[in-house]
Amino acid sequence: MAKQSTIIRNWPKYLLQWGVLIAIIVCVAGLVKSDQPVDPEAYCPMGGIQAFATWLANGSLPCSMSSMQIFMGLALLVGVILFSKLFCGLVCPLGTVEDLLIKLRNALHIKSIKIRSLSVADRILRVFKYLLAFWIFYMTIGASELFCKNLDPYYAVATGFKGEITLWMSICTLTLLILGGLLIDRFWCRYICPLGAISNSFKFWLWTGVLFLSYYLLNLALAGLGIQIPWWALLAAFCLLGYLLEILHSKPKLQLLYMMKDNNSCTHCGVCSKKCPYNIDINSFENGRINSVDCTLCGECAAACNRNALAIGAVKSRGHKWMNYLPLVITVVLFAVGVHFGRNSEIPTINETWGDAPEQLETTLVEGLRSVKCYGSSMAFKAKLEKIPGIYGVKTYVNHHRAAISYDPAVTNPDKIREAIYVPSTFRVASPDKNSASSVKYVTIRTENMYDKMDLNYLGMQMRLSGKKVYGLESEFACPLIVRVYMAEDETLTDEEHNTPEAWFKDVVEMKQLEMPQHGGGTKTIDVDYKFIRLEEGEGHIGMEDYIRKMFTPFRAKYAKRVAEYEGKKQYIYEIADQNYEKPIYLRNAPFLSNHLSREEGIIGVAIELNSDLVPAIRIRYAEPMTSDRIWELINMETWNIKYAEDDIRQVPAKIQFSTPGVVLEAINEE
Repeated sequence: MAKQSTIIRNWPKYLLQWGVLIAIIVCVAGLVKSDQPVDPEAYCPMGGIQAFATWLANGSLPCSMSSMQIFMGLALLVGVILFSKLFCGLVCPLGTVEDLLIKLRNALHIKSIKIRSLSVADRILRVFKYLLAFWIFYMTIGASELFCKNLDPYYAVATGFKGEITLWMSICTLTLLILGGLLIDRFWCRYICPLGAISNSFKFWLWTGVLFLSYYLLNLALAGLGIQIPWWALLAAFCLLGYLLEILHSKPKLQLLYMMKDNNSCTHCGVCSKKCPYNIDINSFENGRINSVDCTLCGECAAACNRNALAIGAVKSRGHKWMNYLPLVITVVLFAVGVHFGRNSEIPTINETWGDAPEQLETTLVEGLRSVKCYGSSMAFKAKLEKIPGIYGVKTYVNHHRAAISYDPAVTNPDKIREAIYVPSTFRVASPDKNSASSVKYVTIRTENMYDKMDLNYLGMQMRLSGKKVYGLESEFACPLIVRVYMAEDETLTDEEHNTPEAWFKDVVEMKQLEMPQHGGGTKTIDVDYKFIRLEEGEGHIGMEDYIRKMFTPFRAKYAKRVAEYEGKKQYIYEIADQNYEKPIYLRNAPFLSNHLSREEGIIGVAIELNSDLVPAIRIRYAEPMTSDRIWELINMETWNIKYAEDDIRQVPAKIQFSTPGVVLEAINEE
């Protein structure tokens, strides 16, 4: 009877391998619609292990790293410690590519290079993945960014070489993957892959545990002397220990599952070794357990054996055919557990303390902080908290936009903390026609769950999409929050669905999702969870000019040395007026324009403010030798010269585009 194909006999491996590869291709190619761009690294366990190491070393988790990655990395390590390198054998897309390269080589009749396991060449080549692992983790922890993105061939291809890559590094690793895999079985996995180095090290988890415990105890003993062993020393020792164990003691013995060989059925034909992706010499294992450090429980050897002498089994039992499905089941379970905890648990992005804190501290959880969304914004939030009396620490959770704040209850309380961190703000929903009305009216509503500065913007967007003549919002801290809603004098907010303004406000405020239009087309879905409390009685009125000035946020920058230098000399204003300059994007980019112009002789200051016609305008104050023509030339340069530090001047693309030249006004006095 003809021997069945190993693909048919080992279908669990191919089902998972090809399922993962197809899922990656579908997602990266954009065949599945999603509100969020696909992140090729979102479920990457290598990134997760780097992120976890960074968090342990630095106590922080920059925004390029996620809890999802961390829990996927921890799931991989659990699988390695208890079972084997299941990710390498059944999931990793690079491993799948390596398997395909072997099939391609055979189809093209390319002669392979055989490197015998634990030969001199094999032992020398194995060091490279440990050197690469040390370099990647050293750079990642030191910079608090995922350095592996610079050279990961999977990430480079998945992003179309447009991700956070270093081109020459990515090309080198991709070349090693393809050419190496065509000539040597699993070249990348055996000799280059840093995740393979980490996985092999954790196969010897007892030795690894002893190393980590020794590092902890030694630091504890040296703490009294003020000595701290640096984290990179532990990293170096970990990589060195892993390499030495791999080449000198290549048979880990503390797993729960192994590929088991029945010596009574085995004919020692060697077919299993030839089919093994790692060329493990299976005949050399006489004790029943194939406990090679390279074994991934991929099942290729068992599928190739025509005597059924190989099967997956537990530590003290022979293999059973039904147990060959265990790697598939365990891998899926570990993935599901990693996803569950990654979505429902979160490691703090920062965990900072400061000051001489008293012994008795309490913690309050502040949620809905949409502006706390990355490492940088977390550190800015921490800097703000440091100025508030009675607060001594903060943990931020950027995925859920929340913070746990440690405080002295004798000095402050949760309500005072919320008031101190709240930033009153305004949001322009629409621009009123200032020529057709002399005033606007406003009403006051009370809301909850809106204590982040971004919340007023999202509520304003909801009102903008309603089509009502609502002009703007203004918030003021209180419990519940005070929100003033400015609208046209003749707007009633009632319609066929809402008999009263209060009913309209309740529907708009408590909308669960905001479908926000995106620049360039499409929409972005944002989950919101605001609560409408009540509409206050009565309404107020404000003059149109006062309203416009209230809702406009100016930007002003002037250069003290130039102000003194040109005092008493004739000065001018170069003004470009445009209603669009009231948009936040211009306010955000105004500092770049000011920075670009500040080094030019004759420029005294830059502002975005309302002109005499109440139209937003960019106003550049200058004096001779500067001219209006030169200003127009400077602001229309394709790249601006931005000074970040005394010795750090960079060219960046122009942040604001100008189509119509401005007008020159005589500056009568200093503004």
